[in-house]
Amino acid sequence: MSKSVALTLKHVFKIELLIIYVAIINFGFSIYFKTWSNKKISELDSQMLKIQLEENSGNFNHDDLIEKLTYDYTPFTYFDEELKTELSEIIELLETNQNTIEPIITFQNNIHQTQNRLNLGYDTLLYCSLILIMIAVFLIVEKSFKNRIDLHRLKVMSEEQSKISRNLHDGVAQDLAALKLYLEKEDISKSKFYAQQAFNEVRYMIGTTHLNLNESFEEIVKKLAATLEANYNISTKVYIGSTKIQDLSENVQIELIRILQEALSNISRHANASNVEIRFVDGIDDFRFIIKDDGKGFSEEEVELKNKQSAKKHYGVSNIKERVELLGGTVNFISEVGTTIAITIKDSVR
Repeated sequence: MSKSVALTLKHVFKIELLIIYVAIINFGFSIYFKTWSNKKISELDSQMLKIQLEENSGNFNHDDLIEKLTYDYTPFTYFDEELKTELSEIIELLETNQNTIEPIITFQNNIHQTQNRLNLGYDTLLYCSLILIMIAVFLIVEKSFKNRIDLHRLKVMSEEQSKISRNLHDGVAQDLAALKLYLEKEDISKSKFYAQQAFNEVRYMIGTTHLNLNESFEEIVKKLAATLEANYNISTKVYIGSTKIQDLSENVQIELIRILQEALSNISRHANASNVEIRFVDGIDDFRFIIKDDGKGFSEEEVELKNKQSAKKHYGVSNIKERVELLGGTVNFISEVGTTIAITIKDSVR
């Protein structure tokens, strides 16, 4: 499992991981060479001080130091022609036992300047490594965010496909089965009725699956109401008196639209209603989403009993409850005159 996850990460974040590898390698080499060069310069500076101290005490015999300077430090000055020339002059003076204090002071000043330039270069490389890592992290976060959005879209599409399949089974398929039965009985009146029912159901599903989620929340709700009214001749009124709706995140608004679709689908197939009201109103610390029809009504207990006794399942109520719970809200199904679905969402949900 861990190997497959690692392979997936390498595949998804290939460029980002490459940037991180380059940054780490650059960081490691920069630290190593900066430490090494500073150490060499410090040792060379110590050797120059040692020569000055010995010459101040009258000792001009530096055979051991000449060999060390020639083999250990001369190669170190190859990158700087001026330093190389100055060190060569100092070694020549040491070999002839001449005074080297002034050339050494000049050499030390130059080598310290060189050290500052080298450190600036290495520090620049280190900062470049950090910038590369920050870029890689930004790309990973951005790609992860996009992947989450894509996964959410796929989830919504999957849910929509399941809903269409369920509606085809619960609505259109049964209407067509009834149509076939009454055609065989040559009952023209009922055949026309079920043909019209199947036609209305298909038209309604087409209308609700072609919603543009980039439109405003109010426009989408009104289009859903208009689709229900056009296909089922059910008078549908929309009242949006909530200002809090606009403060909700896009994901929450989409969930509310899915809840409304589920409720209207149930009304069209089961309620035998003539009028529907859809209301969004603000409370003190919440807002209310109310869907009311004047149909025959139902109770949750009645739906549960039918689901237990029949092979044909009804998932509309449970789907609405699950979606509301995901939003941290509450839902009540009130059946007096018709059915009222009252949903309450707290202000903390954004």
